[in-house]
Amino acid sequence: MEWKTGAALCGFVVTRVRENKKIGGALVEMVHEKTGAQLCWVQNGAENKLFSVAFKTIPEDDTGVFHILEHSVLCGSKRYPVREPFLELLKSSMNTFLNAMTYPDKTVYPVSSRNTQDFLNLTGVYLDAVFAPLLLENENIFLQEGWRFEPTGEGMTLNGVVLNEMKGAMSNVDDRMEQGLLRLLFSDNCYRFNSGGEPAAIPKLTYAQFKETYRRFYHPSNARFFLDGDLPMEETLALIDGYLSKFDAAQVCADIPPQAPHKAEQTAYYAVEDETPNRDHLAFAKLIGRFDETDRILAARLLCNLLASTNESPLKRALLSNGLCEDVDLYVSDEVFQPYLVFAVRNTDKAKKDAVLETVRTVIRDLVKNGIEKALLTAYLNKLEFSTRQLPEPQALVRTTSALSYWLYGGDPLEPLDVDENFRRLRAMIETDGYERLLETLFSFDDDTVTLQMLPSLTLTQEEAQAQQAQVDRMLAALTPAQRDALPAKNEALQLWQQTEDSPQAIATIPTLSLSQVSPTARLIETQVETQNAVPVLFHPSNTNGIVYLNLYFPLSGFSLEELELLSAVPAFFTDLPTSEHDAAQLQREVKTYIGRLRFDLTAFETLNDPEHCMPYLTVSAGFLKENLERAMALIAEILTQTRFDDSEKIQEILRQIDEGNRQAAISSGHTLAIGVVRSAFTACGAVKEAIGGFSSMRRIHALLQGFDGQKGEFLALIERLLRAVGTASMTASVTASEPVSITSLLALLPKGETAAPKDCFRLSYPKKVGIRIPAPIAFAVKGDHPCRTGRTADGALWVLSNIASFSYLWNRVRVQGGAYGAGLSGAGRSGIFCYSYRDPNPKNSLAAFDGTADWLKTFLDGNEPLDKYIISSVAASDPLLSPYSAGLTADEWYFSGITPDWLQQRRQEMLKTDHAALRAWQKTLSVMADDGNLCVVGGEELLRTCDGLTVYDLEGNC
Repeated sequence: MEWKTGAALCGFVVTRVRENKKIGGALVEMVHEKTGAQLCWVQNGAENKLFSVAFKTIPEDDTGVFHILEHSVLCGSKRYPVREPFLELLKSSMNTFLNAMTYPDKTVYPVSSRNTQDFLNLTGVYLDAVFAPLLLENENIFLQEGWRFEPTGEGMTLNGVVLNEMKGAMSNVDDRMEQGLLRLLFSDNCYRFNSGGEPAAIPKLTYAQFKETYRRFYHPSNARFFLDGDLPMEETLALIDGYLSKFDAAQVCADIPPQAPHKAEQTAYYAVEDETPNRDHLAFAKLIGRFDETDRILAARLLCNLLASTNESPLKRALLSNGLCEDVDLYVSDEVFQPYLVFAVRNTDKAKKDAVLETVRTVIRDLVKNGIEKALLTAYLNKLEFSTRQLPEPQALVRTTSALSYWLYGGDPLEPLDVDENFRRLRAMIETDGYERLLETLFSFDDDTVTLQMLPSLTLTQEEAQAQQAQVDRMLAALTPAQRDALPAKNEALQLWQQTEDSPQAIATIPTLSLSQVSPTARLIETQVETQNAVPVLFHPSNTNGIVYLNLYFPLSGFSLEELELLSAVPAFFTDLPTSEHDAAQLQREVKTYIGRLRFDLTAFETLNDPEHCMPYLTVSAGFLKENLERAMALIAEILTQTRFDDSEKIQEILRQIDEGNRQAAISSGHTLAIGVVRSAFTACGAVKEAIGGFSSMRRIHALLQGFDGQKGEFLALIERLLRAVGTASMTASVTASEPVSITSLLALLPKGETAAPKDCFRLSYPKKVGIRIPAPIAFAVKGDHPCRTGRTADGALWVLSNIASFSYLWNRVRVQGGAYGAGLSGAGRSGIFCYSYRDPNPKNSLAAFDGTADWLKTFLDGNEPLDKYIISSVAASDPLLSPYSAGLTADEWYFSGITPDWLQQRRQEMLKTDHAALRAWQKTLSVMADDGNLCVVGGEELLRTCDGLTVYDLEGNC
């Protein structure tokens, strides 16, 4: 079919077609004649095919109704009457993305796949989910995903997946701060409400209100469809029209009224577990325009980065040097109708508020008076533009969310997809005083600014738990005797529904692929190995849109785990400390001018079938335009060989920021912390990764900071030892680009360095049962073991087993019945097998569920259920979409680990040939894990007390 204005197909009429190089083809816009539903298709021939439907969902309170709907819509529909079609698709499809997202003013349901039939299957299930869900007739869905009364040994409590998710989210100071600012900033429109749900408000939502909200907002007239890639358009439109044609046009959701700028101030609290001084946070926010003022928003983002993205940025440096805080955040949020600017100072004293604002005024006044250096503006603009050149995968999903940032409010969906012209105007603006005038406007925190003081509280977690129990008591007291008497039966009905298996007839309604539609050949990443100046250089050819990705690997032999724990801080020093040629501010300007991506890190690699030894590495990962190759490499060499470590104050400054970042990461991502602790017991690589990026590293950096004066000499001497490893004697490099490039000029700038010794053997010795206390009302639980303890090696069948156990057992036991936000079995890597839970209200029960995995597997296998769908989704999980940058890193890891094309092909064949016997062979390993595995629980103190035998540490590492 020729796609042109006026063309009609399957109830849709084409309203506009525009070719655009940035999106790789044409944007075809359509409208559904009967309902007015809008549709965009990026016709670019991409192999990955995406379908998305979005609804404008305007919250009217803090109950999180749209978040609960997002979960509940995917819990069964008319055509697919299983409890969780979403879960069945996770088990069985070749998807490259499968999820749903709740935003402050929209809910989005995207799916994607490389396989055409799989794409159509996913699209059909998602259409039925959003337009014919069972949530309207099955209250159990609401009770499971939203909230419910649940009996305990001492009475009643509240449970529910979204309730527990938001308890975890709102334990984080950043989420509390952001929501507090929105409440102040948008006092007159929908953005003042928490679309995810406030834990105290979620139980106010009734099932009747829940259903009514669905009927109001999930209507085709309020829908926006986005398609992307080389998809079967006629079949796809016919699928969509098959649902839309059942509806008549309706009045769509009203426009969001603009918020008038105003002044407001409030104090809020966040939980801490110690009395460390200067833990206040001050945050200021103001409106900066409309969604379609792209030039202004991009320029504001540039100025935020220029002022505060590094410790040497002028505003951040002034605040740090004056002792007014330990860290600064300055950013623009543009996912709403009126973008806003946030300025936050961290770990300060609320009494310093006036001094903070006076410092801001002084810095801005000086910059406006003297002018911003044009080279500095160019550097930050280069950095900002670089980020638009190479989208992460799935690229189609990025285009979807970008288009909606205009389209939802009546704007042109193409504008945010192509900002080249915006950047041309922003470059021309450098030659005027436009940035100075905008600087003066944006950073005058006066009558158009809201202020939030976030103060630490030792008792907040306990107070909120008591408040929830008081809320439960009030709600129960408000029930009639008949309603109270009905609660046990209601819970029993819910549990019966959750525990009842879907019938074979219902399961059969979910469309699946056949194994014959899955390629038997593993997808490879091409690697060409050559030497330049006697250094191995791996070349990964890829269409990178003019970008060169360069990775450098320097082995760190001869360091103990304790030394590696200290060295874990060193990558953060590069570019934040001066070199012999540039001070830190000059260096950062040069980096931003010529390098789009630059990251220093520590990692470790182990060779296949040798878990006893591994090699730590200092790594450099860079991305830059090909025309900047020589200057970029010169800068990288300068940073590696000439960084000065003689400013103790700045080193401590960075350490304090690392320490605070570690603390917040533990609260928001405790499962990662727990997996690191458990994994460290099994392999040398697991021990090293724990030392350089886990709880051990966190404890050691905190201790270094507390006793810096006494440990400084040892620390600096250790850094000197590390820097002696930076040289060509043992390094490896990799390049991902459209064509080979020479890095000989970089190699000529590096010293020879020391030759690396053979791989070392490492072991950490945590107790078998570890607890880590965080100030939060939820937990993260992990239990694990290593296959070698039962004489086994990870194989393709273990990938399939991980998939089956995650989605057919742990999902139901820990998430659905237990109320945790997430759970699963991870066994795809070589570091061990791990059961885990995420934002979990009852880690004790989850640990018991983990221990039941072996018995469950026996029952599952005795049932002789066909395995094809699990194999298909396992193959898909082993073959994710990768950007050129990510593909290069993955191929590098294969190289260092000894993973060959033959090994990858063998693993694919093992997955495809997995049978019940291959799975049964893993049952002993799961039994040993249950009886003698290691475990770690990260959570609030009350939850840790429920778990027997834990050796409990606080976040500072005190036992």
